[in-house]
Amino acid sequence: MTHGTGYVDPAYLDAAARLAADGKQRSYARLHLSPGARVLDVGCGPGTDTLPLAALVGPSGRVVGIDHDAEMVAEADRRAAAAGVDGYVEHHRGDATALPFDDGVFDGARSERLFLHLAEPERAAAEMVRVVRPGGRVALMDTDWGTRSVDTPEVELERRMARVLTELCLANGYSGRRLYGMAIRAGLAEVAVDVLPLHVTDYALWRLLSRMDVAAEQAVRAGAMTADEVRRLDESWRALGEAGTFFATTTMVLVSGRRA
Repeated sequence: MTHGTGYVDPAYLDAAARLAADGKQRSYARLHLSPGARVLDVGCGPGTDTLPLAALVGPSGRVVGIDHDAEMVAEADRRAAAAGVDGYVEHHRGDATALPFDDGVFDGARSERLFLHLAEPERAAAEMVRVVRPGGRVALMDTDWGTRSVDTPEVELERRMARVLTELCLANGYSGRRLYGMAIRAGLAEVAVDVLPLHVTDYALWRLLSRMDVAAEQAVRAGAMTADEVRRLDESWRALGEAGTFFATTTMVLVSGRRA
């Protein structure tokens, strides 16, 4: 699978899933699923969404998850078995830009925080539309990291770090704002947009979700910031965290539509 920097592990994905819980529920609703439906989750990770989708389609339906990481697929299978839904939930290793399915075999398909990591997101969107039947639904949800904003007295440094995170730590950090045009070009009709604001007031959680250790290293390596500037910025955030006044916000975009 073609993907860029910024890949993460199950612990990170579980933490991010809790923050994005409302958006997830909305993305499920946008698929218009009913018992017996067949649905695909692209970039399924450790099965974060395939298990809730199983509750919507029931034992007469089918949920398929695809991920490029064999360890993620194994963890997703383990969770499905533990939940007792492995009879109609399956996970496979695969490539989002070349899905191993015939045309029109699913009633719906979704992805979430996947296109951020893809070097060829347009191909993945086209593939998701291809494998959904005419009239079926596709939902794409990603963060627009360009909307990231974190309170600090070091405003100029924070803005530089925001660009490092968006442009150097991710293959497609502005993905959220690009989904609308991508969905239309991929052949979706009746395209709807939901803009989902997120905020974090826990410094440790935000540091995990922003992968600040990676970002700091990348900022210095790229010459975008000095090591002293990175230290100053992080100390300002840490002080706000200790004072109980830390605040960060970003935006997720959910785009959904019907295959014409």
